[in-house]
Amino acid sequence: MGRDISPIGNHKLNTESVKELAEDIISRIDINIEYGYFGQKEHFKLLGKEKEDELVIIDKIVKHKDFKTFRLIDDSFQLKELHSKFGNELFYNPDYWIYYEGKLPNEETILEEQKELIHPNFSLNSDNENGCDYLTINKEHYSNHIPYYSRWWSFCRFFTEKNYKDKKYLENLNNFRKSLMFYTYKFGGDKMYYLDDQSNFLEGVGQGSEWEMNWNHFEKFVLEKTSHLMLDIPKFITDKKYRAEFHKLDEYPLSFVDDFNDINQ
Repeated sequence: MGRDISPIGNHKLNTESVKELAEDIISRIDINIEYGYFGQKEHFKLLGKEKEDELVIIDKIVKHKDFKTFRLIDDSFQLKELHSKFGNELFYNPDYWIYYEGKLPNEETILEEQKELIHPNFSLNSDNENGCDYLTINKEHYSNHIPYYSRWWSFCRFFTEKNYKDKKYLENLNNFRKSLMFYTYKFGGDKMYYLDDQSNFLEGVGQGSEWEMNWNHFEKFVLEKTSHLMLDIPKFITDKKYRAEFHKLDEYPLSFVDDFNDINQ
């Protein structure tokens, strides 16, 4: 399986509820949003509703009829509904654990499930002819897969094989970065990390395991695991000495950091 770039940046979006998040995003960028959740038949039954497994669209916010429409999903919406009704007793009701054949899981699994009440996990996506544009939004950081540049190793080779000297290569890279900068700045952030989504060092961070981390914890973790081969993109592009020192290492980067300060806004 190929490795992909996982661009993760900070933000100041309101993640208190799917409605508040939708309204906040709409106020910052020009898109329309329909928002809701995926519900499961067995959980609907616990809530006293006779429904099959289905996507539930709660509402749609149209900022302008010509803007692209994205779908915002709250991965924990139905869990929060159930917890509101049953409290913590929910987690000790075998009917809730529909994939455990009527049995309760171990306490560790229950504690992991309870984390979903504390750590928000949203996805924002829109289908297009080339695939799916999507963001994953957590409490203090988000992962942006709307712009596409390349797979992970091609991204690394841009720097290790001196492709940055080619104006066309550099232009393509900066267009990718400008798109990420646009969303990050609009969302109140100021920095992104580019991670290998199948890194042997990051223990699933960059592939979703960061969802329960705050921004400081995330940064600290990435630095601890990869700082010896972390490449600062603006510094690499603008500082010949830094560039030469990195080339002397003769290693692929394990991560990249980008505060966009070299880009002419």
